[in-house]
Amino acid sequence: MSNTSQDFSGPLGLIKKWGTKWSLWPVHLVTACCGVELAHAYASGYDGERLGSLNYGISRQTNLIIVEGAISRKMARVLKITYEQMPDPKFVIVMGACGLKGGLFWNGYHMVRPSDVVPVDFFIPGCPPTPESLLRAIRELQEKIMKGESRNTIEFERCDISAEGRSCRALAPSSPKYLAPTPSIAVDVPKEVEWEFGAKLVEELRSELDGLYDQITITGKNRIAIRTCRRRISAIASKLCSKFDHVKNVNVIDLPHENSFIVEYQVSSYSVRDLMPVVVNIFARIPRDNPRFPSLRSFWESADYMEREMHEFFGVWFEGNPAMGERFLLAPDTPDYPLRKDRKVVEERYVEG
Repeated sequence: MSNTSQDFSGPLGLIKKWGTKWSLWPVHLVTACCGVELAHAYASGYDGERLGSLNYGISRQTNLIIVEGAISRKMARVLKITYEQMPDPKFVIVMGACGLKGGLFWNGYHMVRPSDVVPVDFFIPGCPPTPESLLRAIRELQEKIMKGESRNTIEFERCDISAEGRSCRALAPSSPKYLAPTPSIAVDVPKEVEWEFGAKLVEELRSELDGLYDQITITGKNRIAIRTCRRRISAIASKLCSKFDHVKNVNVIDLPHENSFIVEYQVSSYSVRDLMPVVVNIFARIPRDNPRFPSLRSFWESADYMEREMHEFFGVWFEGNPAMGERFLLAPDTPDYPLRKDRKVVEERYVEG
């Protein structure tokens, strides 16, 4: 909790407090699943508006931020700007485990605690927190406005674990960790499906791409994988771009134990009706210590943005894409290539209290 004082002095101080107490208009920053709990709290069942709190969408006309979930480095800037645009007096409530200590993203490179960005009045623990707990925080904020001080609404008791009549302290065990000797993601495992059109399409692709692929596989209904190599992928793209007219996704899979990356392009069609539900995954391996790959943006313009993303996340250099070397997606203080599995994952440590 924050004990930031608000200016309610003067002969009209009590009226100011009363008016602010019953006029809490939160602009909510929905970044995660806690937004569902906020919606529940203000829906007809709980009717949060009856407490003098009404959700609003324009920061310059609100006086309360409800942070719902995780705040990343990129969203921290949004949170700061939103807070600075709000008129005084203003308040902040953070709900959910992600906002308190990072939640399930606790060791993520991209996580920021909201309390490091703006002053927080109340925290609501839980994953997810309940609608009742949010309304409880609203009521306590109203009490803080009237009395000028905040308090915890609940205290958790410490307890010892007893074993055979003796009191002892137990440390929580560390989580198990596994090292997989083979990739956990298999890109082109064949699957038996009833898909007559797919079987014909695979035969057409094998004929059209003769000599350019290592394997073409049906991996599911409306799913085909084409395995190739770096030097042949541009030739494949040139033959497929007339029928498959856009890239849905560009992805990189990091395999440090094999010193390689898998780069994959998932393409589909907006122009050919029979091909609209079909997704073709074209992929190839490249060495991890020389991650260079030909850009396919000249065949599919939609690949440009996603190639730039993968370059920032993994350091793959897409030859022919003029934006290589530029940073446009991640915050300036983000570590280089943050999704590479080069850094040791931070482990939780438990100590006796």
